[in-house]
Amino acid sequence: MSNFTLAPEEQQALQEFASLVAEESAVVMSTLLDKKIEIKVEATGEADADALGGSFPDEAVVVECPFATGFEAVPQFLIGKPLVAKLSDLMMMGDGSAEFNEDHIDAIQEGVNQMMGATATSLTAKVGKTVDFQPSTAKLAEVAASGIEFDEMTLLMLVLEIEGASEGNLALLVPYPVIQEVAGAFGSGAAEQAEPGGAEMAGDLDMDLAGLDVSGGGEDFDVGGDVSGGGGIAMPQVSSIGDKERERLELLMDIKLDVSIELGRTTMLVRDILELGPGSVIELDKMAGETVDLLINNKKLAEGEVVVVDENFGVRITHLISMEERIKMLQTS
Repeated sequence: MSNFTLAPEEQQALQEFASLVAEESAVVMSTLLDKKIEIKVEATGEADADALGGSFPDEAVVVECPFATGFEAVPQFLIGKPLVAKLSDLMMMGDGSAEFNEDHIDAIQEGVNQMMGATATSLTAKVGKTVDFQPSTAKLAEVAASGIEFDEMTLLMLVLEIEGASEGNLALLVPYPVIQEVAGAFGSGAAEQAEPGGAEMAGDLDMDLAGLDVSGGGEDFDVGGDVSGGGGIAMPQVSSIGDKERERLELLMDIKLDVSIELGRTTMLVRDILELGPGSVIELDKMAGETVDLLINNKKLAEGEVVVVDENFGVRITHLISMEERIKMLQTS
């Protein structure tokens, strides 16, 4: 039995939170598995230990995802062993048929880290303050013996599909105070958007920059999704904004920005660098299959996956940083 009852605005905020988690997590898992992944919201509400026990009758992997900034709380994922085994095996380049083993716990833990990292970026834009997560921890436990205080938790029940086929449920338990605060932030954000006028510059530039056509360095990158080439930035259509705002944007139209793609980084000793030669292999800090970073003037704008277009390398965008951060990046470039 929960120690609280969700108010209508809190229920709405919980549904929005669930949709955000589902969307960002699906993008991350699609990239990690190189498959079409959809994550749908099946139910939201107060957590019920008995009902969850029915959804996860056997042991499940419990992944704790403590906030680092933004909130003082520890959301927790519950994922059944069959789904953990399938996802982890696919992440490790298998065919998804492996039986569950202890190595799968580490793999799904890394997957959840990336899912929550993407969620934090979007949540930061929603609540108006920096949100981030600490590295997660994972364990195998039965629901009744998991140590979770269910009467303090809200529930997001998600369904994961791979290539259109349902593979199982994920339950995300979020402490009620987080949803209370999120509801207030979502509500105030909606009120600000309803008011006429608004802040200068950053507010005036509040448009979808996902259509930015970015190119440079001989390789073509279309931040909206296609991959093409050139040497500058074409701003999106601005017909929907006022004359004053359009004039401000026109000042930026011909500004050229350096575009680079970062595959990974490492640190090397001078002696090791001097010993490099043809055939040398440099190990980077990213695993095979992870996303690459798209940098504008050395500032991260997006993440994507490497593709080949007409014998040239390109990057297909899988995730953009928040609107506010993109605008700030352009203003300081």
